[in-house]
Amino acid sequence: MALPDPAYQNSAGRLLAILTAMPNGVSYLDAVPKLFGTVGKTTEENQQACLVGLLEIHKLYVECRQDLLDPNINEQLRKVILAGLTGLHQTIYPIALNNGLRAQTEAEKSLLEVAATTISQEVGLREDDIDKIRKSVTDLRTLVEDAEISPTIRKVLLDLIRMSEDAISRFNIHGARGLRKAFKGMLAEAAEIYGLASGEGEREGLKKSNAWAAILNTLKTFDEVSSRMLKYKPMLEYVSQLLLGGPRSGN
Repeated sequence: MALPDPAYQNSAGRLLAILTAMPNGVSYLDAVPKLFGTVGKTTEENQQACLVGLLEIHKLYVECRQDLLDPNINEQLRKVILAGLTGLHQTIYPIALNNGLRAQTEAEKSLLEVAATTISQEVGLREDDIDKIRKSVTDLRTLVEDAEISPTIRKVLLDLIRMSEDAISRFNIHGARGLRKAFKGMLAEAAEIYGLASGEGEREGLKKSNAWAAILNTLKTFDEVSSRMLKYKPMLEYVSQLLLGGPRSGN
């Protein structure tokens, strides 16, 4: 079992796809970790994986409700949808993890699909986008294995790898928002390591290193992909001087 591809590229469409994929009657402990591909080796690990998965679904449900507050959506339709989806609480927030899953009703499925056709659609993730992200992760991994990399930079590289992989593996939950969140987290990591460099000489050395080039490439990749999907102008060129002390990208 794996996270399903949504028929509609927005929060309601992703929520519909995930809840529909959860088998009725099967315990949360058995179904949720499998759905997220994080089955634990021990009972405790499996419980943690189940809770993490339910938290992701909770976040998506909250995103869906927030998206339905869009002023462009008819007020009467919004009230009908939100009122009809309150029963999903019984599915998303179980009393006990060993309880059997409570499947959506047909009415809830229909209302979620109405919501998915009402909320604005996002641009999909292209195969070449995934290839670019994976290429940047491969470059980061190569640098992590370099014995000359300092422990501080190695930690940043590992954090960037984790953020990248999480954003891709969780794309069918959080979509382009997840990519943008990953970009912001990476930007904070890069700004921190730049700030920790003491003196202009050390900072200049950092900026000329292969590690810094790989970090900026990963930032640029996520910025370009998420900006295209969410239709905003890439941010990196405007914040690089302010936070990272470098020239605008492309200069």
